[in-house]
Amino acid sequence: MANTGLGIALIGAGGMAANYRDSYVGIPGTEYRLIVDIHEETARTVAAQLGVPRYSADWRDALADDIHIADVSTPNHLHAEQAVALLQAGKHVLLQKPMAPTVAECTQIVEAAEQADCLAGVYMSDLEDRLVWDVREIVQGGYLGRVSSVRGRYAHTGGLRAQASEGNWRGSAEKVGGGAFMQLSIHHTNLLSWVLGDRIASVSGYAKNLMCPNVGGDDLSACVCEWEATGALGLFDAAWNAPHDMVEVYGSEGRVMFAGGQGGPGEAVLNRPFEGRVIRVPEAGRLVTFPRSGGTREHCARTNPHNQHVAFVEAVRDGKPAPVPVEVGRYDVAVVKAVYASAEQGRRVSVSEVLAG
Repeated sequence: MANTGLGIALIGAGGMAANYRDSYVGIPGTEYRLIVDIHEETARTVAAQLGVPRYSADWRDALADDIHIADVSTPNHLHAEQAVALLQAGKHVLLQKPMAPTVAECTQIVEAAEQADCLAGVYMSDLEDRLVWDVREIVQGGYLGRVSSVRGRYAHTGGLRAQASEGNWRGSAEKVGGGAFMQLSIHHTNLLSWVLGDRIASVSGYAKNLMCPNVGGDDLSACVCEWEATGALGLFDAAWNAPHDMVEVYGSEGRVMFAGGQGGPGEAVLNRPFEGRVIRVPEAGRLVTFPRSGGTREHCARTNPHNQHVAFVEAVRDGKPAPVPVEVGRYDVAVVKAVYASAEQGRRVSVSEVLAG
């Protein structure tokens, strides 16, 4: 029987991919055709579980003619080589964050996508949380008045328990592109730029390894930043040596915050009533609380209307832009690199300076 529809391949089926590898099952107009993992037994098992006809331990098998879309869920330092080759072969590519360890590698991917006229995007898991779509609507709808400042803290104690090992690529600052700020705060710089509809212009940062010698790069980092159009200020911090996540947005006529990472509970005060997916404010000026909006598995579910893997495939199928294009992924990495440059040089660093190389 001839194959029909867009062929999908997942490259890297273990680790975090376990949360979303079933997202590609049953998308109309597509066929899930290939599972790739460096551990062939993992690829075989996942393919059997999901009813995918082929599996492999070699990512180059995704260059086959019947593969049209490739999800690259491999370690960061492999992204550029794999994405460029796939794009040059005419495949549409979705990359897990961060897009690559360096801005130069990100640029290689952006240019390859332009030359191939293929869709290339980055998976940002926060955008699967229905809560953040409420926050964006609140901010851009003026429910907070004029936004003056935002805060994002992303932290856990995993670095205190980390063990150095040759196979732990996440413990290598070179392979990752940094430490805690690259792996954690990049979620929040991306999220709050999306919420504000703006870009970070410049940063002043600090970064150090205070408690986690077995972790590459920073285990503690922070920055103050300024956004280009709104003039709003932001505070971001990341840690692998202390707990608790938090996102906060403050405006002249209200505020909204949520805790605990994706789907965390929170509170809001707005300048007029709002009826959202999670946040419901019955009257102006009234402090309201809202519950958790779900966890990782719920956000990654195929039935979630904000599922970013499904959204990327549908964008390819329907001829629409990528939900998070690789140009944004490059910008996100440049923000992180600006923080590190500021920490090293003791000065304010513009993101455009980093992008210019």
